[in-house]
Amino acid sequence: MDTDISPLELGLQKRLEKLQPKTKKPDFLRSLIERQAVRIDSALSQGYSYVEIASIFSEQGVKCKGSTLKKYHLSAKRKMEKGRVIPELPPVSESSENTAEQFGEKSKKI
Repeated sequence: MDTDISPLELGLQKRLEKLQPKTKKPDFLRSLIERQAVRIDSALSQGYSYVEIASIFSEQGVKCKGSTLKKYHLSAKRKMEKGRVIPELPPVSESSENTAEQFGEKSKKI
């Protein structure tokens, strides 16, 4: 029986043993964008592009392309126009930064 383990195999073994269960649901990104639709509209009206807003999502650990953000956002807007209620997140507390300020601060890094 061969007991020699190559460094590659050892590295793979260690990484695979450390894997944590995935917590994101299949529609996680779509629902997140739907809940943030009003804030995304606000950022767009301030002159930000979908690509810039998507980079903010990515900075927060949510991988997103500008084209995907636009697609899901426009879909959410259509839902809102048809009168469907999209659950929204509670407002940010006063001790936290204002959402508009967060967009401003993040965009400077782009």
